[in-house]
Amino acid sequence: LEKEGIITRVSEAFGPEIQDLPSLRKIVSDKSQVHVSTNPFEFHSSNNDSEVRNRFDYSEEEMDDDDEVDVYADTTDNTALLNYSQFNIKSQKKSLLKQTIINLYIDLCQLKSFIELNRMGFGKITKKSDKVLHMNTRQELIESEEFFKDTYIFQHETLATLNNKIAQLIEFYAVLMGHPGNVDKCKQELKSYLHDHIVWERSNTWKDMLGLSSQNRDIIAIEDETEKLMQEKLQIEYFRYPLPKPINLKFTTIKNLAVPKLLFGKRAMKIGFIIIVTGVLLGVKTFNDPVEHRCMALVECCAFLWASEAIPLHITGLLVPLLTVLFRVLKNDDGSVMEAAAASTEILGTMWSSTIMILLAGFTLGEALSQYNIANVLASWLLALAGTKPRNVLLMAMGVVFFLSMWISNVASPVLTYSLLTPLLDPLDYTSPFAKALVMGVALSADIGGMASPISSPQNIISMQYLKPYGIGWGQFFAVALPTGILSMLCAWAVMIFSFKINKAKLEKFKPIKTRFTIKQYYIIAVTIATILLWCLESQIESAFGSSGLIAVIPIVLFFGTGLLSTKDFNTFPWSIVILAMGGIALGKAVSSSGLLVTIARALQKKIENDGVFAILCIFGILMLVVGTFVSHTVSAIIIIPLVQEVGDKLSDPKAAPILVFGCALLASCGMGLASSGFPNVTAISMTDKKGNRWLTVGAFISRGVPASLLAFVCVITIGYGISSSVLKGST
Repeated sequence: LEKEGIITRVSEAFGPEIQDLPSLRKIVSDKSQVHVSTNPFEFHSSNNDSEVRNRFDYSEEEMDDDDEVDVYADTTDNTALLNYSQFNIKSQKKSLLKQTIINLYIDLCQLKSFIELNRMGFGKITKKSDKVLHMNTRQELIESEEFFKDTYIFQHETLATLNNKIAQLIEFYAVLMGHPGNVDKCKQELKSYLHDHIVWERSNTWKDMLGLSSQNRDIIAIEDETEKLMQEKLQIEYFRYPLPKPINLKFTTIKNLAVPKLLFGKRAMKIGFIIIVTGVLLGVKTFNDPVEHRCMALVECCAFLWASEAIPLHITGLLVPLLTVLFRVLKNDDGSVMEAAAASTEILGTMWSSTIMILLAGFTLGEALSQYNIANVLASWLLALAGTKPRNVLLMAMGVVFFLSMWISNVASPVLTYSLLTPLLDPLDYTSPFAKALVMGVALSADIGGMASPISSPQNIISMQYLKPYGIGWGQFFAVALPTGILSMLCAWAVMIFSFKINKAKLEKFKPIKTRFTIKQYYIIAVTIATILLWCLESQIESAFGSSGLIAVIPIVLFFGTGLLSTKDFNTFPWSIVILAMGGIALGKAVSSSGLLVTIARALQKKIENDGVFAILCIFGILMLVVGTFVSHTVSAIIIIPLVQEVGDKLSDPKAAPILVFGCALLASCGMGLASSGFPNVTAISMTDKKGNRWLTVGAFISRGVPASLLAFVCVITIGYGISSSVLKGST
């Protein structure tokens, strides 16, 4: 029957195409031999209708001796158990064929009702149109059937064919049920099935409508709640104090003194304290140079705002260039104070630097790797190697970001690593100790990774310029930096383990995702690897690109220009991180231009010239640590390393200068006690869970970042100092 076009499978949608069916009488009247077939719906010709019925009749001879029916079940009228005869092959085939006929009958009847309802609808539409517009469309097009002439479903032949199919189906159903002569009864039975189906569909439709109604009520409730919250935002609560005597004005009378409550909140208290301290520093002379004096107040104000989070971190970043111009801390080349217009142009131009482009490239690479499932595949393999122990997973993540920081800088590496860890962080919320340890561990490891290679951070690039005169190349750099960096990373890992209760976290065993990459995925991988290689070879190709910031343009253009990433993806970048980074660059420019750190470093230099190399390294190392924590790793290297080299050259030990320069370069990456200490920390503090809650707070960074900084400091002045003393060559 399926072969003849009458049978459709259960649960399949019925196609409206109608095929000619062979006459049922022809099927049951043709005389031929019955043959064996594997098709359960195939009928073989027989002499009479009984052959069709006998094909589905149950035969007692087919029962085996072991298949006896239980006596109780066979004799009890109310039993729910079915006997064997209802499960033999013939009965199953009969039931399946019956259900298929019913489904097909329902589909054909619904198709017929669809035609009739639409024809009736066209008639009513034209009748209403004629009544309103005073036309005669119904008579000219509908009643004359001119409108339906070229429409297949409304033609009389189509309806006649459909009626014929339904009649054949009813007749076949009658034969199947053993009532070939009682077609009317079978027709009524099929109509009852059609009725039940329509009732069931209406019930489901009504339930769906109730569900939509419930959703509409929920939407209205949400809108009301939103409106209520908006009204609450517009309202200000006051402390009201009665006045001894009302104040009569022209349009109103004031009876109470109203003081807004927000002026006495925690945030207002913090802001008030910072304003007072900044005012005191501006009023009290701290340096002979007035520009350095004002710059000290600027550094204090920004540091306190970042440390206290009195206002959002990125808003403080936007405030830096404004305060820089207002405080007049920028100098011209001749030492005079820069005018406001020139200072504004200078500070705003400085904020968009190569570092910002690297940051955007990191976001672009991370978005592409995450959106096209490459990050998930890589993360599954890495986490599968780490096992299920939280401490091992944490160590694996920190090791990955440490390695990436060596080659793509510690600006982009944490962004990429966080994208790899997304499958692990997504199920967790901001209260999870393991998630906090993971986010902070990646940031601290990226900070430490900034000391691991000559291109891992700007401070290392700067220090290599001062180490070249002493014959120090990449090999000697790795010999000192890698052991020191790895040991410092392990110390930070230990801090995470002991300060966060991560052992309670239950992690499932990760199974590597085995999948075949597409051309797009291979393209993304190729662009990512090429970008990393270009960053690694930056010093060799500097004449072509100029800086790593222009290399960062390549993946941005190749991903957004080809449509792999969209404008929507660009708008979802964490621009608060970008603004915060720009604020840090602006503060570094202000401090460098004012000469504040030069004055501090020179004053320190005069007191320690006669001390030993180790003592001088400790003193300048502490200064590097403090400046790197509160200002910038790069700024501390720019200001202090030249002075360290000058002090080292004046000492009698020929190895003093390279040891001091190398040690201070490594210590510049160890300042990680604040959320604003370096770009990895800035990235980490802005990381949120799915609900928008931050994983970390500034307090968490201070309580873990400061111990990690001190441990890294100890590693540098012990292991780093010892290795550099034996590896580095002195000045000739």
